[in-house]
Amino acid sequence: MAASTPDLTGLSGLTGLTGDRRLTLEHLRTLVTLVDLGGFQRAGEALGRTQSAVTQSLRKLEDILDCRLVERRHGRYLGLTDQGRRFFDAARDILARAREAADTVGRPELSGLFRLGVPDDFPVADIHGVIARLLERNPGLRIETTSALSAHIRELFADRALDLALFKRVEPDDGPAGDGRDVRSEPLCWASRRPMRLDRFAAVPLAGFPPGCAYRRAAVRALETAGKPFHFAYASASYENVRAAVSAGLGIAALPASALAPDHAVLSEEHGFPALPMVRLALAIRPDNPTARGFADLAFPAWQSG
Repeated sequence: MAASTPDLTGLSGLTGLTGDRRLTLEHLRTLVTLVDLGGFQRAGEALGRTQSAVTQSLRKLEDILDCRLVERRHGRYLGLTDQGRRFFDAARDILARAREAADTVGRPELSGLFRLGVPDDFPVADIHGVIARLLERNPGLRIETTSALSAHIRELFADRALDLALFKRVEPDDGPAGDGRDVRSEPLCWASRRPMRLDRFAAVPLAGFPPGCAYRRAAVRALETAGKPFHFAYASASYENVRAAVSAGLGIAALPASALAPDHAVLSEEHGFPALPMVRLALAIRPDNPTARGFADLAFPAWQSG
């Protein structure tokens, strides 16, 4: 499995950036922590800095790159811009490589079987590079990855069929993380082909995943609370199929901000749609599996600050 190189096309500010001493690992760490924890205050607490210092560091990074990386309103984090998503992948990869370089000094070689569970709608490319480098540097290591709905991932972990589990949860329907710890947070959004108001629908046509999906439950709960009828016009277990259905105008979906396609319009309370909760990515690790803990340290350093 080969690690992919992050796509940085479209980031005009990166022209001639190589060798620019203004860009530091601390800038990258601020951005990655902000995205992982889903807010300026939580990022500041994890980094041991004030919320103002986190904001200033982000603005400095945006000035260096000459582009806007984060959408924010009244000091609240709303998600990454298109350019921010592209840069975020590169920033996470650079930080992971820096941690791995430091770990080679004192960390023993990993070996044995490591069973990883990730939700179907998780961007697995985020961890492909870490997996590839772990396998390359630890020839005695074997990683088996299972992808399924978050509810099933939690069941597998409870049955001790996984050593590390990543699962999505949306409060209050999914309850607390239980044995896990939140490592990322982001807004859940109403995604549509074009802007439209809620009152234009007699019943809202939804596009989503099958029953058991946290996003589906959040959409249903929000519309039921608002007293608005709905029906599922399109359902698929495929993450890309749901996104494509929204792009084609087949339905409106509840999707995390990072999953929005460039042609998706976000429907907010200004359009009459009820507010949706935050999506949290939780991580659970078998305490008796040092390989799982080593992987978590590399792929999700923010889990230690939860």
